[in-house]
Amino acid sequence: MKVGQRAIFSLALAAALLTGCQTTQQVQRFGRPTARMLGLKLQDAKLDYVTALFEVEVDNPYPESLPLVSLSYSLTSDANMFLSATPITLTTVPANTREVFTLQDKIVYERLLRALNAKAGSTIPYQADLRLWVDAPDEGLVKLPSSSQGQLALPGAPELAVGEKVYHALDVIFVPTPQDVVEKMLELAEVKKSDLVYDLGCGDGRIVVTAAKKYGCRAAGYDLDPQRLKESLENVQKNQVGDLVTIEQRDIFTLDLSQANVVTLYLLPSLNVKLIPQLEKLKPGSRIVSHDFAMEGVKPDKVVTLTSEHDDTEHTIYLWTAPLKKEPRASGIE
Repeated sequence: MKVGQRAIFSLALAAALLTGCQTTQQVQRFGRPTARMLGLKLQDAKLDYVTALFEVEVDNPYPESLPLVSLSYSLTSDANMFLSATPITLTTVPANTREVFTLQDKIVYERLLRALNAKAGSTIPYQADLRLWVDAPDEGLVKLPSSSQGQLALPGAPELAVGEKVYHALDVIFVPTPQDVVEKMLELAEVKKSDLVYDLGCGDGRIVVTAAKKYGCRAAGYDLDPQRLKESLENVQKNQVGDLVTIEQRDIFTLDLSQANVVTLYLLPSLNVKLIPQLEKLKPGSRIVSHDFAMEGVKPDKVVTLTSEHDDTEHTIYLWTAPLKKEPRASGIE
């Protein structure tokens, strides 16, 4: 190496070491940011979600603002655990301050209750472990752990009135089925142009719209939630399948299913079982497909799994063919 090159290399190395020392000195001078969880509560239970409110105190020792980036956490109650994460937008801790923030996460209430083996309206012991990520000067993303424990009040589930009948919200909750799972369900059911597809609890209408667009068949979606009905009708109009698809506000447990060739489900196991008397009236050869949940007491013809590219999660799809094949039922279904 020539003398000039060695000099340049030495200067570059010295600059790099100096930068590293400055960063270390900055951390030592200002200290590190910290977070302390002060409390947790759930509120605003809707048909689909409940809002979790985390009260967190964040100490920013830097002479510049500290952006909050994301929050991940676990809730544990009697060895049952629920995991979630949420991004945080446009929230910063001012320079050289300690400030209390209320961070929100919208949670699918039914999933939370099932994970914690709890009932709406009850109070449970909890342990919360948080990981708050901040964008620290010269350090990048830094994880600030904190925890809290105590008693957590679970809001009562709201009710939905349709006409003179009142329904429990957790019976009509909507959790979207990923589009690639929708397509696999219809493929497994071997949908044909001559079929009539019923989607029980149609949500935003993605199953009936996909069936009409891809196979040219007629389809009918049924739901109770006015918001979901609005979304379904908009989806039908957007995709120009109004000549093939109908959307109705109906109680699925009062429907006559005998005209359907294919019935699609994404309901809780107990609701699948409740539908059995209606499903037994399907014409021989009619197909039933269910996303993620089996039907206790009825043997499926096929069970397939699919890892969705939309949520990187494994999904299970069950297929039954009429007439249903009964098998002994276990007790304790939920």
